[in-house]
Amino acid sequence: MSGQYIAAIIMFLTTIGFAALFWLPVIKFKQKNPLLRFYWKGFWAFLSGLTALAGGQSVLIILGFDVQKIATALLFGVTVSFVGFVMFAWGRLTLKGVTTVMAKTVKVSTS
Repeated sequence: MSGQYIAAIIMFLTTIGFAALFWLPVIKFKQKNPLLRFYWKGFWAFLSGLTALAGGQSVLIILGFDVQKIATALLFGVTVSFVGFVMFAWGRLTLKGVTTVMAKTVKVSTS
């Protein structure tokens, strides 16, 4: 077996291992709030996806394929969407927290 294939197999298995490790927090720490659970799973899914794309790109480069432009564009797109997802989630969760505190404050002051 060629050294190139051995290196590709090692990189492929390493990629699978690291992408799977990103699911460990989702399995280990359960969130009770459905909104928080959605963003918790989405955050780790994006990180796992980024890892899988980067690892897949590396495997194809090791095998000698010219995937630099397409893989870089895909990786850039997923990275930008990840940042957008995190910022939207941060804003939405912050707004939900502020409205909850305000509702409790109004309820206490009217009592």
